[in-house]
Amino acid sequence: MTIESCFGVPIYYDWIDGTEEQKNKLTKFFYKYTQEFGYFLDTCLNITGDKTGHHQISEHEEFKWINNYLYDHVIRYLTEIGVDVSKHKIYIQKSWPVVCDTDGAVAQHNHRNAHISAVYYLKCDKNNGGDIVFMCPPDHVLKKLPVTIDKKNRIYSPTENQLLIFPSSLEHRVTEFTGNDFRFSISYDIMITSKDKTDWDSEHHVSDPTMWVSLGD
Repeated sequence: MTIESCFGVPIYYDWIDGTEEQKNKLTKFFYKYTQEFGYFLDTCLNITGDKTGHHQISEHEEFKWINNYLYDHVIRYLTEIGVDVSKHKIYIQKSWPVVCDTDGAVAQHNHRNAHISAVYYLKCDKNNGGDIVFMCPPDHVLKKLPVTIDKKNRIYSPTENQLLIFPSSLEHRVTEFTGNDFRFSISYDIMITSKDKTDWDSEHHVSDPTMWVSLGD
């Protein structure tokens, strides 16, 4: 008898080893950012770039070194799950800072505007909450069966310099952070497109933005 697990959700994690100088520049940016937009902490105990207009911080000079590492890890992730990366281009569609203060959390959500998402943890403490929780899909087939097979949510307690990559449609949230200092992370939404002027059947692929035609301009 054989039982196989089908349709697993691939979640990738590894660590990015930047230099102390590179990480210090990021930390300096985050503290300055937190000081400038600290008034958000008065009501929600976290600050996210989508609220402050910081939608593409990967373009900032101090963040660019992460892009190369991120690309390498995304290529590994896609290759492992069967994507022919030679036929595709990878774009950071959005990237933004996330700051959690003591008792701060992030409500359940997903990133339906992208294909895959990533988060890099610059400053955190796995012993003080701020865990990322991936939610078991509400329509999972096992939820309708009277069985005790594990259908629980998956919890990751991140460590500093860790990178997570996962499908953007996967629901997730961040638990309450109980540390005495801030928790800093960078979120990325990533698109996978066919290469421009492709000569292969790309019917079910997103075409490269250079091939798009804007309407209404």
